Amino acid sequence: MNFKDIVNDAPTHIKKEFIYRRHKKGSLIIHPNEQNNYLYILTTGMAEVYRQSYEGTMLSLYIYDSYSCFGEIEIFNEKIKTLGVIAKQNCETIAINKTKVYEWMKIDFNFNFYIIKQLASKLVLSSDTAAKLSLLTVKDRILLSMHNHYKIGDLDNLTKQILSSEVCAPIRSLNRSITQCINEGVISYKDKKFSINSIEEIEKCLEHFLLR
Repeated sequence: MNFKDIVNDAPTHIKKEFIYRRHKKGSLIIHPNEQNNYLYILTTGMAEVYRQSYEGTMLSLYIYDSYSCFGEIEIFNEKIKTLGVIAKQNCETIAINKTKVYEWMKIDFNFNFYIIKQLASKLVLSSDTAAKLSLLTVKDRILLSMHNHYKIGDLDNLTKQILSSEVCAPIRSLNRSITQCINEGVISYKDKKFSINSIEEIEKCLEHFLLR
């Protein structure tokens, strides 16, 4: 049973508690570092989850399509703060208070099963991502960071200082790897600005990491 059918078949008294919202492209659906008491169901559009660094840089983590949900992790652990969620297109969501989520889970096995699968999937993805990151070279981490910035459209704001923080490498080591990438023709660096010569080549270099 797909998630759209599960939502459409929700008990009537649960549906009465649905909060319907619209979000314009580029607007925040969830602000980062807040406490969240709602499960969000994305019914139309595309949304992106991002993590913000200390320097204010946004790193893309997940892309959600219609009839997927987010916010479920925080409603089971009050100590966890939200990541930012931004509308990549005009979006529509349903927000459900956690008390109604718990009630729905008690009476609907399919919904309960879906939420558990979501939690398990994100746990595996987070562990897998952390393990893969630990095996990447400085060069690969540079390309991954630049790929993320390119995808969210803020590559112009990327500096060597920010890059050094994101890839956890000192400037000297960073410069050696940047020079290697430039010599290989993958990226360019001019007037303190990075540019990507071939996003396809970067994705080829990172194909084992980017596969989900």
